[in-house]
Amino acid sequence: MTVTRSLLLRGGAAALAGALASPAIAQPLERLPLTLNWKIQGLHGAFFLALERGYFRAEGLNPDIVAGDGSANVVNRLAGGAFQIGLGDVASLVRFNAQNPERRVKAIYNQTPADLVVLSLRGRGITKPEDLRGRLVGAPVGDAAFKMFPAFTAATGVPASAIRWEHMAPNIREAMLIQGRVDAITANEGTALFNLKAAGVREEDMVFLRYSDFGINIVNAGMMANESFLRDKPETVRKVLRAVNRGLVDSVANPAASLDALMRKDPLLNRAIEGERLMYSIARMVEQPDAREGGLGFYNEANVRRSIEIVTAAEGLPAAIAVSDFMDMSFLPPASARVIPAVGRV
Repeated sequence: MTVTRSLLLRGGAAALAGALASPAIAQPLERLPLTLNWKIQGLHGAFFLALERGYFRAEGLNPDIVAGDGSANVVNRLAGGAFQIGLGDVASLVRFNAQNPERRVKAIYNQTPADLVVLSLRGRGITKPEDLRGRLVGAPVGDAAFKMFPAFTAATGVPASAIRWEHMAPNIREAMLIQGRVDAITANEGTALFNLKAAGVREEDMVFLRYSDFGINIVNAGMMANESFLRDKPETVRKVLRAVNRGLVDSVANPAASLDALMRKDPLLNRAIEGERLMYSIARMVEQPDAREGGLGFYNEANVRRSIEIVTAAEGLPAAIAVSDFMDMSFLPPASARVIPAVGRV
């Protein structure tokens, strides 16, 4: 039997069409450990929402998102090499980079301003900084407010040496305050406030000595990465920030979805409390001047410079690092992707 030229052509065309129609071989996802600043809570739902909605997968990433043990410890995690990127405390970043210029960690996405606080309870006799003298204050060693207490000292005149300190694991800090085992605690307000509310303490029975009330206004939690990682894998960094940014934008627009993702990650969390904590964090993120100026993730250089000066003075560092040694905004998604959406409701 003779095979005609037209049949061969038709057969070749069909084979080509079939090859084009067949699914492409899936590329393996890049595994990436990513450290959070604290135990899973509140705005961390944005990371898990991004994971559930496939934003990381769309970037070719498979992140292992791990809870932290204190925002001030994230820099050490990154510098040590166990993690390359994560969400941490930028005050500790200033200190670390001043002392370790050869292995810096850089801020790459602004999230929320600092809400550092010394917190006590009504009836403990603490209503102003001077009342802390001679009292027992609890603080996890990795707590950002504890690390920044020298700035509180400089602003209020109450030295750390005038206070008795009790260090504990982060998960028992608020319990020790409630039990009267310490007179006050240092904390991020958004953490301690809602932990105490979850334990049945009324907000009106809490006493806040906010660092910001004494002029200590600094940028705080943000995405950061090891400088060598920024240099060696710049596109991976951009992919991470694109996925995280999408999760944050979705969380602002639809906090209920973010909260759902958080609760699926840890069903033992108190949904009502985490919903309050989430809305508190969203408000702080979108209402800060930096975000209003340049969108989500943006750092205002003047605010960063002032933060560096505050930390440098508080830590007694020999010289302030340059803004360029602190942050690198070149990895941010375009401004059009970071526009603040209308804030939804839980």
